[in-house]
Amino acid sequence: MKRSHRALSTAALGLALTAGLAGCGDGTTGTTAAAPAEAPHIAFLVPSTSLRSLTYDVPNFTVALHERCPTCVVDVQTAADQATQNSQGRQAVTAGAKAVVLVAIDGAQAGDLVNAAKSADVPVVAYDRLVKDVPLDYYVSFDGGAVGKLGAQAILDAAGPDTSGGAVVMLEGDPADNNAGLFAAGAHSVLDGKVAIADERYVAGWSSSQAEVEMTEALKSLGGRKLLGVYTAYDGLAAGALQALDKAGYSGVPITGQDAETAALQRILAGTQTMTVFKDLPAQARATATVVADVLDGKTPQTTGTTDNGSGAVPTVLLQPEAVGKPEITSKVLATGYTTADALCAGAASTLCAQQGIG
Repeated sequence: MKRSHRALSTAALGLALTAGLAGCGDGTTGTTAAAPAEAPHIAFLVPSTSLRSLTYDVPNFTVALHERCPTCVVDVQTAADQATQNSQGRQAVTAGAKAVVLVAIDGAQAGDLVNAAKSADVPVVAYDRLVKDVPLDYYVSFDGGAVGKLGAQAILDAAGPDTSGGAVVMLEGDPADNNAGLFAAGAHSVLDGKVAIADERYVAGWSSSQAEVEMTEALKSLGGRKLLGVYTAYDGLAAGALQALDKAGYSGVPITGQDAETAALQRILAGTQTMTVFKDLPAQARATATVVADVLDGKTPQTTGTTDNGSGAVPTVLLQPEAVGKPEITSKVLATGYTTADALCAGAASTLCAQQGIG
C-alpha cells in the first residue's frame, strides 16, 4: 500500500492500538502489561458515536505521543452522553492521569469534567470541539469558519451568476457541538445576500437518517423555487439529504459535505456529491500529541492564537481545511495517506476510479 510519511499504515495503527491503548469502552480503563508503574497516563475521552476517533484520532495521537514519551499510556474511553463522559474524566483525574484529551459530546455541558481536572492541576486539551465557559488549557481543531466558507463557496460556484428564482437549503450539524455553529457562521458569511435560503435545519447527532427527514421537510419550503443547491456540514448529512432528494425526484443538485469519507469521495467520483471539505485528521492528532508532550516536559506548546470560550482566551492550534472535488481526490486526499486507492476503488467504484485515472 502506497502512503506518505505523514500517515500511518494499517499495520502501524494496529500496533499502536495493541501496544499503547488501554481500555476502550464505556467506563473501561486499564494499563498495558508492559507499562511500568510510573508510566504517565493520558486520558483520551471520545463520543461512542465518533467512528473517526478510533480510526484516525486515537491511533495517530498514540504513535506521535510515543515518539516523545515512549512510556506514556493512552487510556481511551467512549461514552454516549456528557454525564457519563464527565464521570469518566473525573475518575481519570482521581486515578492520576497526567493530562486529559477531550472530544466533548456537549461542549456546553462538559465544564464539570474540566473544572475537576483544573482543581487537580491536570491539563485538559479540548480536541476538535470547544468546551464553553470553563478555564481550558488548550484547544486543537480546524478553522470551523473556513470549513463553512469552503462549502458555501462551492454552492455559489455551482449555482452560477444567475440565482434569481432559486434558493438553497442548509443542513447544519448537531446543535450541541460548538463546531456546528462555527461551520454555519462561515457558510452564512458567503451565502447571505447572494442567494435566497429556503430553509436551514440543524441535525441532532449528525445523523444521516435524521438528515433525510430534515431534507424532506425543507423541500416544502421552496414554494416553487428552483433548488440551487444543498449546503451540508458533513458527508453523512449529504448522504441523508441525497436519499430525500432521490425520493422526491431531484437529480443533479449541487451538494456539499465535510470529512472526505470514502463513501463521499465515491459519490464525488459518480457526480452525485459536488465536493467535500477535507481535514487532515492525522495531522490534527499529531499536533495534539505535540501539545501534550510539551506539557509533560514542562514546556509551553507553540500555538497559532487563542480562542474565546466565554471564560477566557484559550491557547489554540487551528489547522486549515481544504476543498476537495473530483480533481483533488488524488492530490489532496490519497497523497496524504488519509485513505487508499484500494479502499476508494473497491467494488462498483472501480470503474469510476478508472475513469479518473485512479488505481
